[in-house]
Amino acid sequence: MSENAFIRPSMPLACVFGDPIEHSRSPSLHEGALRHLQLPGRYLAFQVGIPSLDVALRAIMALGFRGCNLTAPLKIAARRLLDDEDSDVRHIGAANTIVFEDGLRIGHNTDARGLVAALVEACGIDIAGRRVLVVGSGGAARAAVWAMLGAGAAQVLVTGRRIDRVVELVATFEGHCLVCEQTQGLSVDLVINATTAGMRGGGSEVDSAIDLAGFGEIGAVYDMVYDPVLTPLMASARAMGVPAFNGLTMLAGQARFAFEHFFGHLASLDVFLASTELTIIE
Repeated sequence: MSENAFIRPSMPLACVFGDPIEHSRSPSLHEGALRHLQLPGRYLAFQVGIPSLDVALRAIMALGFRGCNLTAPLKIAARRLLDDEDSDVRHIGAANTIVFEDGLRIGHNTDARGLVAALVEACGIDIAGRRVLVVGSGGAARAAVWAMLGAGAAQVLVTGRRIDRVVELVATFEGHCLVCEQTQGLSVDLVINATTAGMRGGGSEVDSAIDLAGFGEIGAVYDMVYDPVLTPLMASARAMGVPAFNGLTMLAGQARFAFEHFFGHLASLDVFLASTELTIIE
């Protein structure tokens, strides 16, 4: 057993909560980064549901943890338990990271920063001044819209199967993005899929709102889904000669910024990509 497998006094500790938690790749990402950087610390995973979230937070605070990540279904529920939150949490409406500072629970959301890092650093996609279409109306779509606005996109459009939910999402951004009801003939620099369409175990069909055949020109496609690594949407885009990327780089990107909160080091994106245990399709 490696030395890093033990928890020693004063060792930096962090974890992820979720229900279920078995699917989470956060432990492999963070523990892999700790080994690569030769830093002391452990990153653990605990199954925690909404009813026990407050008790679980109190427990890890008492044990000296620096904080935790949150996965479904805790990201929204956690907000009522926070003492403070950053602007990303306020605009996205969910927290995926809680940091303990002076006995307070501070909420962060690293999804938007992770997406921008993925697009710019890993995929070589310039966002500033571009026209972007976000597909979806849930929390991932909100993070994507907020990320694109913050990165200087010239125009952000939002579409989805439930246009009523899209309208609600767009309204919260107070005119900074637009509802797109019709994609026929639409030309954009970037399409971002922020739905679970095509996810392994969630059905293999591409959501009707992202049927690329009816679009005009498309510069690139980014699918937040990363399992399978070659999603139906990516395959469709590549068949049209459009560059397409999966969500592994965003997974690594959001972990990178959470890792900085917990362990005080901002490692390169490559460090976390090497720990994803999945393959990146070039």
